[in-house]
Amino acid sequence: MTDSQRAVYQAISNEILNKPIDRPLLVAINGKDASGKTMMADILAQYLTERTDRQVIRISIDDFMNERAIRYTPAASAGRSCYEYTFNFDGFVKYVLLPLHQSDSWIYKDKIFDHAADTATDSPDKVANADAIVIIDGVFLYKRDLADYWDVKILLRTNDEVVIERGAKRDELRIGSYEEARRKYIDRYIASQAIYYDEEKPEHNADIIVNNNDVNSPFLVR
Repeated sequence: MTDSQRAVYQAISNEILNKPIDRPLLVAINGKDASGKTMMADILAQYLTERTDRQVIRISIDDFMNERAIRYTPAASAGRSCYEYTFNFDGFVKYVLLPLHQSDSWIYKDKIFDHAADTATDSPDKVANADAIVIIDGVFLYKRDLADYWDVKILLRTNDEVVIERGAKRDELRIGSYEEARRKYIDRYIASQAIYYDEEKPEHNADIIVNNNDVNSPFLVR
């Protein structure tokens, strides 16, 4: 871990550990596609595990997708289709946010969809401790019907060109080629983020903003 990373994770973990709450603490790591959300969430979870005896739980919105036929529902644009239809937010609220935020049993599911198989999955119920820290990464997490569930909201700030390049390199084999992957990031993923940022203003909702253009040298913006 670099000095810059350590400073960011220490500041975030201090915010989390000093948050008074009498139920599982819900932490959202939000940002554009390929902004480094999963990497940061995984490192933060490990960092917290080494600093506290509290249960640390990891969940990703990617395990709450809709099937491909729904994800690619025709809309006014590829970006709008991606924004409106990629995720099963109703299922995410039902199986994660409501039980961890409002119940007293804290029984939840961490997955209801298998992306590789493109099918729903019946994952077993899990139980969170009353003082658990739940770290959830994903796009579109500060949509207005989700925003009030979060106790700590972390947003990764990244330039479009940075995430396009990262995403295209990461997904070129899966999509078919670097050029096809780059085109898809521009036409679908970046376009959907433009809609999200325009309609929901996630930077206004975030408690913590991290510049993550360089994953090895992140720094706090707010």
